[in-house]
Amino acid sequence: MLTQETIMQVATSEANAGDFPKVVQGFKAAGVVKYDYLVEPGMYVFWDEEGAKVEAQLNGIPKSVGSVSSEQGIKDAVKQAQSGKIDFEQFCGLAGAAGVPVWHSDLIEMVVTYEDGDGKVLLQEPIPSK
Repeated sequence: MLTQETIMQVATSEANAGDFPKVVQGFKAAGVVKYDYLVEPGMYVFWDEEGAKVEAQLNGIPKSVGSVSSEQGIKDAVKQAQSGKIDFEQFCGLAGAAGVPVWHSDLIEMVVTYEDGDGKVLLQEPIPSK
């Protein structure tokens, strides 16, 4: 069963945003099939395959979200995160500045989808397995 404690153990193992693939593997092992990250409240929402939902603040820090979306802004933020140059808090700030209020992580399809405030997909990125 998916619990907030299990989610917390996995999420706090991430040293920087470049450790994302390791954290995703931990979430999968814990039974998570998808999760959303909500930038303004700094909140995660996790689901398991039975549809059980767990909401958690974890390492989330509320960030403002710009009203104008920028595909290039989120692409640049993802690139910096993947290279390990920024931590999760910095990534969230850059995502918010790029007008991204939410991103969806599908751990079955292994893809992250970044959307603007109207639900338009700005970027889809494969989740690296390592």
